[in-house]
Amino acid sequence: MEKNAKKLLEKYIAGNCTPEEMAVIENWYLQLPFEKDAPHHSLIEASKQEVWNRLSPRGKSVKMLTIKWVAIAASLILCLSVGLYFVMLRYAPPRTVKTELKNILPGGNKAVLTLADGTVVDLDDAKNGQIANQSGIVIRKAKNGQLEYIIKETPNAAVTGSNTIATPRGGQYQVNLPDGTKVWLNAATTLKYPYAFAKNERLVELIGEAYFEVSKDRIRPFRVKTGTQTVEVLGTHFNINAYKDEAVVKTTLLEGAVTVSSRSGSVNLHPGEQSILNATSTGLSLNDQVDIDKEMAWKNNVFSFDNDNLQSIMRQISRWYDVDVVYQGKITSEKYVGEIPRNSNLAEVFKILELNHVHIDAKGKVITVTGN
Repeated sequence: MEKNAKKLLEKYIAGNCTPEEMAVIENWYLQLPFEKDAPHHSLIEASKQEVWNRLSPRGKSVKMLTIKWVAIAASLILCLSVGLYFVMLRYAPPRTVKTELKNILPGGNKAVLTLADGTVVDLDDAKNGQIANQSGIVIRKAKNGQLEYIIKETPNAAVTGSNTIATPRGGQYQVNLPDGTKVWLNAATTLKYPYAFAKNERLVELIGEAYFEVSKDRIRPFRVKTGTQTVEVLGTHFNINAYKDEAVVKTTLLEGAVTVSSRSGSVNLHPGEQSILNATSTGLSLNDQVDIDKEMAWKNNVFSFDNDNLQSIMRQISRWYDVDVVYQGKITSEKYVGEIPRNSNLAEVFKILELNHVHIDAKGKVITVTGN
């Protein structure tokens, strides 16, 4: 058993694990017991210090979140002794996980739809099947958190009206628009769109974060308006992060081509590039070294951090777990690197963060973060 565990962790470190093996290791860590006969805290700290002394030269201000850190630590400790290796993997410093955190579950498929006539439909409560018929366009709730628009009759050109779908904090949803475009909405996101697109354009408005797979139509460009920015495409795949509490609006292109415009000008994006709009200066910049996996992690049900500060991490947690965050004392300026599954309950997430010297307390749905 010990030999097999060692072999599996070595595969994880080398990046050769299958998705199933990776899930086994990460779930293994999250479910580790904290037994009474655990090694003395000083032994663990001494071993941990040796690991940190050998980490890659990112500088002392960068900390690995625990799942990734455990993999690196394991490979280094193997050089010391197999016994110490398993001590480090199995045990961690004692910590208290508040009962309230265990009861705060991750988000799920939740959204509210507002029709053109003002009717509000809570999609959580609505049954699968037809919800409404607007001028020959049927709105249907499908399984697995999807909303579909199906054209049964060609609407009159004079018909106008908008629908709005909004996910709350702790919600996500997918909507398939009348033109075949698919949109995935992250938590705390609002998308406004006509239930029948015009003949010359397809215009939608976004607040929050969404991933678009736009149906090709050379006659009608698809435009996404986010505050002072407009993204124009003919048919492509891209992600927009436009939360009001973030300092920048990020548009990331995965496939095709897009033009991003603001008051200060415009940029053309190619696959693997990202535009960044500063919320205060309205200036557009281009990032051609974007980490696509990080930007799309939310859609793949993962939190992914790469040199992110604590406040940035907590904003994401606040949206997905529907909690408020307050800070006390001096908050660390250190950066964090790593991944956390978004299907973890909040106790598991903070179990990881607390190993990186962050103290978490909870009262109801208010999370207090205290610096050292």
